[in-house]
Amino acid sequence: MKHSRGVWSLVGLWLAGCLGAPADPLYSVVNLGALGTGAAMPTAVNGAGVVSGVWTDPSGQQQAVSFNGQPTPQTLGWLGQANGVNDTGTFIGTSLANNSPSVVESSGGQVKSLGISGYGTAINNAGQIGGGMITANGQVHAFLWSSGSLLDVGTLTGATWSSVYGINSSGQAVGTSMAGNGTTSVFVSNGTSVQAIANTLGGASAHGMSINDSGTVVGNAQTSSRYPHAFLSSGQGMVDLGTLGGTQSYAYGINDAGLVVGYSLLSDNTTHAFAYLGGVLVDLNTWLPASSGWTLGAAYAVNNSGDIVGVGTLNNQLYAVELVPSGPPAIMAEAPADPAPVPEPGALLLSATGLAAIATIVWRRRRAAGV
Repeated sequence: MKHSRGVWSLVGLWLAGCLGAPADPLYSVVNLGALGTGAAMPTAVNGAGVVSGVWTDPSGQQQAVSFNGQPTPQTLGWLGQANGVNDTGTFIGTSLANNSPSVVESSGGQVKSLGISGYGTAINNAGQIGGGMITANGQVHAFLWSSGSLLDVGTLTGATWSSVYGINSSGQAVGTSMAGNGTTSVFVSNGTSVQAIANTLGGASAHGMSINDSGTVVGNAQTSSRYPHAFLSSGQGMVDLGTLGGTQSYAYGINDAGLVVGYSLLSDNTTHAFAYLGGVLVDLNTWLPASSGWTLGAAYAVNNSGDIVGVGTLNNQLYAVELVPSGPPAIMAEAPADPAPVPEPGALLLSATGLAAIATIVWRRRRAAGV
C-alpha cells in the first residue's frame, strides 16, 4: 500500500540533495527496541510500516521477529530469521530448527513450512517468495515459489551457487550467483530465464540485493580498487553511487521512486547510513534533528512511503530503528536548477519544481483530511 506522505518525503530528499543539509529535519527516529546480543537487525518494512527482522536473544539463539516499538521485539514463532514482510502482513524467513534450514512463512500468527530446504529471503505483495533452495546434490540454487509451485531458477553459466534476495510486484527477482572460483555476479530472473548484469565498476565480484517495480536493481560491486561500492542498474551496466568519504559502500534497498538506502564507511572507517536520489548521496544523519542524540549506522530497507529501517546507536546502545518522514519539505519561492542528468530510473526525471508543487497539494489534502 502506498501512502501520500511518500511523495513529499521524496521531494524533501530531492531538495536536500540540491541544497545540502535541510534547515528542518526530514526524519524522526522511532526506537524499535534493543537488539540484544549478536548480529541482530531489521530486514524489511512493508507499506504500513510493519518491520521484520532477526533478534539474538539472551541465550544466544536467533529469533524471527516483528519490531513493534516495544522494549523487546515480538517473536513470530520460529528460531531463525524473518527476512521479509508484504503489505498483507505475511512474513517470510528461514527456520534454523534442528540445524536444518527451511523456508517458513507466517500470517495472522500462524507459522507454516513451505516444505523447501533452504532460505527464504524475499516476498512480494502477490505472495511470491524467493530465496535459495538446497538441491538433492547439496548445492544452493535460487528459487521462486508461488501458490504452492516451486521453480528452481538455477544459476548463471558456470556458477555453482545462487540465491534470490529481492522480488518486485511482477515477480521479477534479483540475486547473486557464485562461480566455482568464488567470484559472484548479479542476476535478474523473470522465472523463465536468468540474465547477468555486468559489473562495470572495474572489479570482479558483485551482489544484487533489491529490485523495484521499474526493474531497477541495487547492490554492491567491486571497483578497480577491489573495494565494494554501492551501485544501481537498470539492466545495462552499473552506476557507482560513491561513498561518504570512506573506501566502501553497500546498497540494500530501493523503492519505486528510486530512493536507495544502505551504508557507507566514513574516512575514519566508522559506518553511517545513507540515502541516494537524483544523483546525490547523502548521510542520513544530516536529516535528523540536531539534538536527537542518534547516530545511524546502516539502513537496510525503504518502503514507498519513504519509511526507512536500519540500526542506530543512542547513548552507546545499539537499537533497531525506523525513520519516519517528519513533515512536508520547505517549498522555496524559487526552485533550484535541476542537477546535471545522470543515468537514473524514469521516476527521477520529475523536476524539483514539479515535485514541490505535488508535495504542497498532497500535504494540504492530508491536513484537510486530518491525516
